[in-house]
Formats: sequence, C-alpha cells, structure tokens
Amino acid sequence: MLPSSSSAGRPCRGAPTCYVDVTVAQVWVSPEQVRPVDAPATTDPVDIRGWLAGMSLDERRDVAGETQALHGTRVTVDRTLWQGGLLWDHVWVDGQPTPRDEAGRGAYPGWIPDRQLTSEHRRAPGGTHEERVARPTARGYATAQAARAGGESGQAGEYSYNTAFPVKSGPLPGVVTAFSPSGGRLFFRAGDLARVPAAPSGADVVAAARAFLGLPYLWSGTSGFGYDCSGLTGQVYSALGVTIPRDAQPQFDAGGGQVPAGSAAGVRITGTQDLRPGDIVAFRPASGTAVTHVGIYTETRNGEPMMINSPRTGDPVREEPIGSTGRVYVGATRFLTR
Repeated sequence: MLPSSSSAGRPCRGAPTCYVDVTVAQVWVSPEQVRPVDAPATTDPVDIRGWLAGMSLDERRDVAGETQALHGTRVTVDRTLWQGGLLWDHVWVDGQPTPRDEAGRGAYPGWIPDRQLTSEHRRAPGGTHEERVARPTARGYATAQAARAGGESGQAGEYSYNTAFPVKSGPLPGVVTAFSPSGGRLFFRAGDLARVPAAPSGADVVAAARAFLGLPYLWSGTSGFGYDCSGLTGQVYSALGVTIPRDAQPQFDAGGGQVPAGSAAGVRITGTQDLRPGDIVAFRPASGTAVTHVGIYTETRNGEPMMINSPRTGDPVREEPIGSTGRVYVGATRFLTR
C-alpha cells in the first residue's frame, strides 16, 4: 500500500491555530523520544501502516506516544522546536478532553511534526453537510471514477474511523465528494461515510465497538489503525457525537462529577448487575488504586458480564468476561441514558 497522501496545504510554521493535514498524525511525548523506527509516522505523506508493520512487539510497547489526531482536527500551537532536522509543534488536540488541560481548551497535549499540519482552513462549499468515516478505515480517491471502482488505483489516502468531512453528493451514483480543511477534494464510496446519529444509544456504542474486534492494540492509538483502551472507548463515543475524556481515569471520574472541560458528564454505576450496554467499565491493577483500563459493557452472557476492550500490546480488541482481565473492576460510567 502506498503512503497516505496529504492535502498539500500551507505548513503550520507555528501559526496559533492549525489543522492535521495527513490522514492521521501521531502525537508524541517529545521529539527527542522519536526513534529511527518511527520515521514513517513523521512523514508527509504519512505511512502509518508501514510504521506499524516495521515495529517488533517490544518496539510497539515502547512507542513514545501521547495520542493521535485525525485528518482535519484543529490543534492549538503554543511553541515550536527544531529537533532531528524537523520543525516540531507543541499542540493541544481538539476534542480530546483531559485534566492536564488547565486552560480549559478541551484538548490534549503533545508534539507533531510541523509538516503534518497546515495553517490553511477554507470554508466548505455550500450545500455540504458533515459525515464521518464509518468503517475502521476507508479509502479516499482522487477521482469519482476511481472511488466507484474501489481498489488500489487512484487512491489518495486511507482515512480512519471517525474522520469528519464536509460532503455533498458526488458526480457518480454511489460516490460522495468530501472536502479537506485546506480545500482539497476527495471522493469516497457512499457507504464508507455516515452522518452522526441524532439520538445515539448504548446499543449503537456496542455495535460500533464490535467493528474493531481483532484490531491490534496500539499504545496512544485513537484511530482505526490501532487503539489503546481509552482510545477505543473515546473514539466510539466521539463518532456518535458524544465527547468524553481521552484517558481511562478521567473517563471513570466523569461519572463521579470530575468532568474536564469539553467533556460530557456521566453517571456513576457501581455494581455489574446495574450495567447497561454501552457503559464504560473501569479497572485498576490488583496492587494499585488508579484506573488504568477501560472497556465497553456489551451484555451478560451465561451469567457473565461481557465487555469489548483493547487489552494490551500484543493482544487485539476482543469481547471477553469482565472478570477475565486480571484487573479489578471498580465501577462504570454511563454517558448515554438510552
């Protein structure tokens, strides 16, 4: 597969507000911790699949990632740094609330290579509405003819689940036209994108999460190329129009009144007998008190409460009994009442 292309907008160059201009940007703890094996994740166009394929299991465990940011996501830049021949921007990623954000932006911090961002943001043409990628990943194409045919030919990039685009009907049946922040035009097969539902339910959460069964775990992952535990829960909710905290402990805390700026508030659920599909179940290690893992409750099967979760490096997203994780269940957060 070819690397996913960008829209070739103007580089960010430290502008205060910029937008992700590659299909997905890895957000790093610091430029100094980026390894040679990480090079494919720092390029423009980015090569996320090449990066993942090139890492050993131990290298995947040691990714110095904070989170990821999907194409078109707005970021606030507060400083820049030259490191390893690259200009890096320290950013706050919109739509990923965290208590670490003392300024109340509703955003998550980290470093992104400047070349993966653009300062350009053009107004979408009239007659568009927002849709989001509704599959784990979907191919965008340079022409409507290529989109209608599908396959590798004419591919302009592979975009993650929950990537949002202004769209309108395409020039061919079964094709939609999408627009990037920098004004680029892409074409998708119509079934690959969908509107955010007006009134999502817990059953919608479970159905969305099941699409990722078998996907390998990626620390810091918030894309359909790989999720960590709270990346999976957070992105499934985001795709349904509900913004929740980025990390496991704050997702749990949001059910107890500790809600970071930009996040929906939840309700605390204590016993497993009171769980409903879509609730976010939380766990601590046997020897600790902090919440370090979350999953999505699905149902009780043969007396066992079940969840979908992205467990750890080396294990894929799976559905399993809550009691089989080797961690201690501490409660759950309910963000949806339906």
